[in-house]
Amino acid sequence: MWFLQEFFFKKRSGNLPFKMRNMTQSHQQECRESIKDEFTSITRKLPALQVRLRIKDAKANMHQNLKDIFGNPQKVIQPIFTQDELVKFTQNLYIYRAVLVLMVFFESILYSLMASLFIRKQSLNDFAGIEYIFGFSFAIIFVAALHFAFKNMWEFFEAKHLIEKNSYDKKLLKPFYLNITLAGIILTIFIVTNIYTGYIRAIILEPGATSTSSYLEKIHGPLLVFSIAITFIVALVMALLEKEITDKSIKYKVFVNWKRQQKERKEYNTQVKDMLKKCNEKKELIIEKYWGVTLDSQRIFEIEVDTDREELYNELEAEISNNTINLNDLTPDKYQKYISIASTKLELFRYSVDSDDSISNSINDIEKVVAEIDEFENKSSSKGEIDESKIDNNKD
Repeated sequence: MWFLQEFFFKKRSGNLPFKMRNMTQSHQQECRESIKDEFTSITRKLPALQVRLRIKDAKANMHQNLKDIFGNPQKVIQPIFTQDELVKFTQNLYIYRAVLVLMVFFESILYSLMASLFIRKQSLNDFAGIEYIFGFSFAIIFVAALHFAFKNMWEFFEAKHLIEKNSYDKKLLKPFYLNITLAGIILTIFIVTNIYTGYIRAIILEPGATSTSSYLEKIHGPLLVFSIAITFIVALVMALLEKEITDKSIKYKVFVNWKRQQKERKEYNTQVKDMLKKCNEKKELIIEKYWGVTLDSQRIFEIEVDTDREELYNELEAEISNNTINLNDLTPDKYQKYISIASTKLELFRYSVDSDDSISNSINDIEKVVAEIDEFENKSSSKGEIDESKIDNNKD
């Protein structure tokens, strides 16, 4: 039924001498309002994103400072780790966790063998597997204590090294004496306990404890040494890995937090850039839509310009031919001169949209934020990027 609509439309306005300029101005107004409505919908999150970006910048400044073991601030440049350092540290973290599991496993077996010394025989008979629960619980406690001992031992040595290196007051070392003493006690208990339990393990694991087998007599000594040595070897590996982790764990946590902030900031950056892209695309689509409606009006009325504006239209064509006007760079005066024949040129039609303060300010506000984002990203790229897939977000 479109032809009926066109018929009534032409019947109602066809005799007006100013129909084309009237319709064009109406279409321009509708175009501007449609763009503003779309911009309002698209940019509603922009203020919140700007606040979040400012917060991220503030947090980025926080991550440029690191405190040593005495609480003294140190300036650092992110990223703290190189790619190789990051891979090595994360590998050590995985190995350390595997060693912890292995240590708990060994200690669980050891202490389950000692369960009969602490649990009544009747309870062992009544509750099947209670010795393993006892061994596992005791192993968890002991491995946690061992972790505490190694960590505080290396922190003491680090504090002592910093005092000697920077000529700090030796009184700063005083708070570390209690922990290093506790660490020494824990390590002593560990050594004594594991020698004793290693001996028990060798006796229990020796199937010929009541046998006269000469072969079993020969391996009794090596088995005892091995049962003791294996636990101490695992503990030594744990201690060496603990040193690496103690030295770099704080830096790693700061680095991981910094990378997380960077990742979140990039997400906000992308949202703002997408916002600008959507606004520009939507603006062009709406202009194209209403310009098409204007061309339809020309087709319906079968004229390009109102009759009383034909002379002005010819003047415009002459200026275009003589290159005395650039429609892509119109001045306000030129536009006002030819506003009544805006239906004849797309550049004239869209000038009222492009020069609308509300529309241009919306675009400018987003472009300003995007410019700040581009500056930030250029600075970040100049410092080098770390592969985020290599980051283990689980903190030690």
